Amino acid sequence: MTKVLVLGGRFGGLTAAYTLKRLAQRSLDVKLLNESRFTYFRPGLPHVAVGYRDASELSVDLKEALPSKGIQFQQGKVLKVDAKANSVLYRDQLGNEREELYDYLVIGIGAHLATEAVKGWDQYGYSVCEADFATKLWERLRNFQGGTITIGSGPFYQGKQPRPKVPENFVPAADSACEGPVFELSLMLTGYFKSKGMLSKVKMTVYSPGEYLSDLSPASRKTVAEMYKGMGIELVHNFRIKEIREKEVVSEDGKTLESDLSILLPPYAGNPALKNSTPDLIDDGGFVPTDLNMTSLKYDNVYAVGDANSATVPKLGYLAVQTGRIAAQHLASRLGIRTKVDTYAPTIVCVADDPYEGFAVGVKDDTWYGGTTSIAQPSNVNHLKKELFTKYFMWTKGDMALEKFLGSW
Repeated sequence: MTKVLVLGGRFGGLTAAYTLKRLAQRSLDVKLLNESRFTYFRPGLPHVAVGYRDASELSVDLKEALPSKGIQFQQGKVLKVDAKANSVLYRDQLGNEREELYDYLVIGIGAHLATEAVKGWDQYGYSVCEADFATKLWERLRNFQGGTITIGSGPFYQGKQPRPKVPENFVPAADSACEGPVFELSLMLTGYFKSKGMLSKVKMTVYSPGEYLSDLSPASRKTVAEMYKGMGIELVHNFRIKEIREKEVVSEDGKTLESDLSILLPPYAGNPALKNSTPDLIDDGGFVPTDLNMTSLKYDNVYAVGDANSATVPKLGYLAVQTGRIAAQHLASRLGIRTKVDTYAPTIVCVADDPYEGFAVGVKDDTWYGGTTSIAQPSNVNHLKKELFTKYFMWTKGDMALEKFLGSW
């Protein structure tokens, strides 16, 4: 039986695994390898950081969820891919190094959060990108008595060569990997401090390594800037963070921002396991260049989805799901299973929620890729959509079969 090995249990990997098994039924042996037996609904982690949810509410046990759908699960940390030998080296939960062979491989292990690139991170930095980060931030926030808060994103170490085989405008140069959570946290924290009667005791500064929210249209960026002005939030562009100190953050060119609480989306870089892999599998940043079917440019039995793919800019959940679905459809089609392969259409789709005030800003924007759609709509209904989307993910155990319909809400 043909064996498909999927690396990574987040949006891209899960979507690929579930879609493949649904299309292939018993004709494929699908196994998913993930470092933890648990995965999380990642768009809900900012809610954990402000005390609106507990991380356990957003957790899916892959060891139970995947076998129930006929997908094998193996817990382990990927160490490298030998694309020439069709093998993956990983370390299991007991610390033993093991090899897993495959006929086809789907790489969805994501990017690397390069916290080591920011001096002082371990002592003073907070984030929401992982469940433990979000929980740590909530422990700090619940005892916060007032002061200055900075929220920003670190630089994106994007690969340049070889470029993926997709239209040039599909892969814009990006200073930040994704700033949606920064925008969402600025809304959430405003709502949180209002609910506590503490807003007058807090000053927020939002910063970006380039132009803030550069993946949106100029009109949407102007709207956000005006919104921040009305909220009393200072916006700082072109601040590439280098260091976090006890009372300030410092940029690469020596500028400082006062900061009693420093929240950061860490710098994004290529995954170390991929950098350790067959050299011509990746670009010079450690990401996998592919064509529009998510197939590796060098190895036609290897696919890359989500953040691991060099074509996904920004590193966004919506794009991870789309790439995971296309990879699965294309592979199924190659194996003789009649299925339509979707066309990759990069679009910024996200919902920035403020659960304490019961509204959210729904964003749909493809202007970065040369399109004409630019929507940034605040409404109570968008908050409800985020709540329902969370419930859908948890109910399906991360199977995003209806996501392409939900994305057009």
